[in-house]
Amino acid sequence: MISQFEKNLINDTRNLTKLDLHANHLTTISANTYMPDTLVRLDISNNPFVYDCSLTWFRNWLQTTNVLTFPSNKTLCSQSSFKVLVNLPLEEFHPGDFCGINTPLISGLTSCSVLVILLGFVIYRKRLWLKYKIFLLKLFVLGYKQQIEDMPAVDYEYQQNIMCHDDDDDWVHGVLRPELEERMPHLQRVAYGDEALRATMYYIDAVHHIIDSSYKTVLLISNHCADDAWFITKVRVALEHVNETGLDKVLLIFLEDLPDERLPYLVRLFLSRERPNLLWTEDPDGQNLFWAYFEKCMRSNPQINHVLPI
Repeated sequence: MISQFEKNLINDTRNLTKLDLHANHLTTISANTYMPDTLVRLDISNNPFVYDCSLTWFRNWLQTTNVLTFPSNKTLCSQSSFKVLVNLPLEEFHPGDFCGINTPLISGLTSCSVLVILLGFVIYRKRLWLKYKIFLLKLFVLGYKQQIEDMPAVDYEYQQNIMCHDDDDDWVHGVLRPELEERMPHLQRVAYGDEALRATMYYIDAVHHIIDSSYKTVLLISNHCADDAWFITKVRVALEHVNETGLDKVLLIFLEDLPDERLPYLVRLFLSRERPNLLWTEDPDGQNLFWAYFEKCMRSNPQINHVLPI
């Protein structure tokens, strides 16, 4: 009725030469089970041994000793063994054929790992393209559900007001203006920089007037404007206008990725309220996402439910 052979069962039988375990219920012999060097004959017949990888050590041990298993033709594999070994004698069990390195498995895992790495690399390289497609899908599925201003853009003096530092005029007229004319030809009345301010007004009054008269104000943020007091004044006036109207009428565009310590306080305050902002990039996929989001922001002035503490 023996079903388990303890590792240290015969530790003290140093002179043991014959061991008879036949007709019991042994399914395996644990690794590192003590077997005395004096053992020459072992009868493990008529036991339901499971010939699998856990028995590898025992099979290898028999091959390196002079111990004889008797009778060998009755030491058969049970139904729980590897299928090809069922009812075969112990001598037919060669662990190397079943328990070596699983080449197909290793190859499969290696291929999967390489595939995952390549997929991750492609996703990283095309992340902006994916964000652009996901953005379009969200627009298609969810649509626009925000409460928006009733007054349409055509009723404003300017449909769009671009405010920037003088040193960023080249980007405005070399990149932004041509793209707007091509992608959004319906914007016929766009104010570009200080050239659109009324010369008959004081500067600060002209800034107030053009922001009040514009459907949407776009503030271009760069290193040039970070320390410019007049530009920060424009930011303050624009944010005051947002508070007065209760409408999200301001969009920030970062022409470069500025560190937090370079951002003016009002800009950081604006971003802390999760207000619309974009970062310009030279990546073509990133630019597609940029213009898609830009166009969405230009379509409406959503209502806001909080005040910016400027």
